Amino acid sequence: MKQSNFLKYTSIIMMLTAVVRLFFGFMMINFFATAHTFGAADPAMLRYAGAAILLIVLCALAELVCGFQGAMNWAEPLLSGKCLKWGAAALALGLAGNAFQWLSGYGVSYVAWLTGAVIPAVFTLAAWLFFRRSQSSAD
Repeated sequence: MKQSNFLKYTSIIMMLTAVVRLFFGFMMINFFATAHTFGAADPAMLRYAGAAILLIVLCALAELVCGFQGAMNWAEPLLSGKCLKWGAAALALGLAGNAFQWLSGYGVSYVAWLTGAVIPAVFTLAAWLFFRRSQSSAD
């Protein structure tokens, strides 16, 4: 039976990454709520911040789904297509969340790039390699 330890370990990392991403999203809520309270944030900045927070939360949920999908399907190459789709969705949401976070003026740290772009890209790569290996063995 074919297995992908690369997909297995990146799935575990994705679940942990989702928790970290969600934590930093909640910190961003606190920052902009305080800025709004003291009148330091203009409405355009708050719109970008709201979109960034929504995308960060959606990215964290997609990363959790990725982690669970990868944990369930790391030994079944025919089901790795689901992991690939969810990984691409998490990567797209993470990049969009980072872009809106930058537009809001909050700044994008290396942790945001790591949890929103690098780890989902590595997971997507692991799912793609496993999916490709399953396609080549079917031929």
